[in-house]
Amino acid sequence: MKVKRLCLTMVALMLISACVLFPGPAAAAGQFLDGSYGAKPYKLYVPNGYDASRSYPLYVMLHGCTQDANQFAAGTRMNTLADEKGFLVLYPEQTSSANSNKCWNWFESAHQARGSGEPAVIAGMVNKVKSSYSIQGDEVYASGLSAGAAMSVIMGAAYPDLFSGIGVGAGLEYKAATSMTGAFTAMSSGGPSPVQQGNLAYQAMSSRAKIMPVIVFHGTSDYTVYPVNGNQVISQWAATNDLAENGIADGWIDDQPERTVNAVVSGGRSYNVSDFEGLDRRVWMRKVTIQGMGHAWSGGSSQGSYTDPQGPDASRMMWEFFDSFTDRGGGENDTTAPVTSASPEGGTYNAPVQVTLQTNEEASTYYTTDGSDPTIQSALYTGPIQITDDTILRYFSLDPSGNSETIKQEIYVIDESSPPSEGVTISSISAEDGFAGQLTADSIGTGDIKVGDKGMYNTDTYRGILSFDTSQLGQTAIQSATIRLYIKSVAGTVSSISADIKNGTFGAAGIEQSDYSALASLGNAAVFQSPPASGYIDLKLSGASLTQINKNGKTQFRLKAVTTPGFSQNQIEFYGGGSGGQSPIFIIND
Repeated sequence: MKVKRLCLTMVALMLISACVLFPGPAAAAGQFLDGSYGAKPYKLYVPNGYDASRSYPLYVMLHGCTQDANQFAAGTRMNTLADEKGFLVLYPEQTSSANSNKCWNWFESAHQARGSGEPAVIAGMVNKVKSSYSIQGDEVYASGLSAGAAMSVIMGAAYPDLFSGIGVGAGLEYKAATSMTGAFTAMSSGGPSPVQQGNLAYQAMSSRAKIMPVIVFHGTSDYTVYPVNGNQVISQWAATNDLAENGIADGWIDDQPERTVNAVVSGGRSYNVSDFEGLDRRVWMRKVTIQGMGHAWSGGSSQGSYTDPQGPDASRMMWEFFDSFTDRGGGENDTTAPVTSASPEGGTYNAPVQVTLQTNEEASTYYTTDGSDPTIQSALYTGPIQITDDTILRYFSLDPSGNSETIKQEIYVIDESSPPSEGVTISSISAEDGFAGQLTADSIGTGDIKVGDKGMYNTDTYRGILSFDTSQLGQTAIQSATIRLYIKSVAGTVSSISADIKNGTFGAAGIEQSDYSALASLGNAAVFQSPPASGYIDLKLSGASLTQINKNGKTQFRLKAVTTPGFSQNQIEFYGGGSGGQSPIFIIND
């Protein structure tokens, strides 16, 4: 028992380094009531002006280690926001008898499933509140910090029929650990494969499976629950939501953001917001990365514990994200700006393109094609925009409530003088393109191809995998061969890219983590120095590698990048197969 107590103390100290007493919650005009369920206490905030004749959303806030409901309410300022927006807030509270440092036991198997342990108690509290107050059943959300965030992820998987979204502040993926030792490893290095854990979360949802809105907040200087965990939460829920959409892992949504917007808090920290869309063009997942923030609730009040007031307001951003899934969009209480996306995105094309602008709610979209800032006097979008020459497209949308989004920009380069694809041209196999991470925690991905490092002074984190069916070559005498890759995005600096060749496949044809280091038929079969920031690159195979092209089956390539280690990531993402005119191609000249 002494050993167990000591371990629990160490986990608490890793999750939140000290216990400090802070004042109660910031003044709010509603009622802050005490309650209990399943031998655990809770606090319930009922907003000022509560009217039992109408229904209200319910936010469930799970505190971190050493905290209590009062501290968490004060730090997040959620009660004040509840008065402003009109919702109830439930603060379940862990007991010191269940965990000496009042951590939610997210790392124990007994507390990771529906109907078991702490998840069952939290769900019971929610149902008790629903039976006593007028709660909108499809607007119940679970959010948390640290251990509480890890538990919110479990609640989303175990009770998808009860919760309509989850917020994760400095948390971990589903079942990131199932033991004390595993908890330490996950917090510092990440949990198991997010795809594997995503499958497990989907299985936990069972017949109740549904697409779960997820918003994640993580600081780049969090050395308690390292930033890799925030990435894994997104990757895990991408896998879960992909399966939840139709029961098939078909890439309906993935962990590659459709857009990332950089911003800065006035007088505070810079941050970026990455949006992840399903094929329905709706943002189902959002990740907010706060530069230089440690293990804290972003944008919280110093009246509470473990907050960073210099970060963006996580409480408000969570409310805005979850509210975007309700039917209030465009109503009189709507304060959320629309989000507009362009398809295809900017880039280099070898023929004119038609660009479609699509919003996530009813809105009017205005645009210019000369690089100037659009206004409501600019052209109103009514249908696809024909781009026939180099164009800077700038646009924004305005919804009926007067909410206007920030102007966005896409740059299109029409290069009809692209070199012809001589000889035989083979497109890559989309289901077998992707990337493999160096470590299990670095994950794998199918689709777009990523190479480079993840920052934090790492190198060679991601290696891209390309697969071609070269059986059609038969007896063709190959004089030269080139891989053409179209650049999707660039972060940081990549000095060079090289390609290993495999006569056949590195393992199974699909992407596996072992592809990262699997034996190649020939290393460095092609090298490209100083890749550009846009357009495409041609990797010309060396003469010695031509004999390794498999004329009776598949040929695969593994891409590696040379980067200089630093704090920020250095990587290039290429379009994978199935990307139309920007798909990878293998050009064979005889």
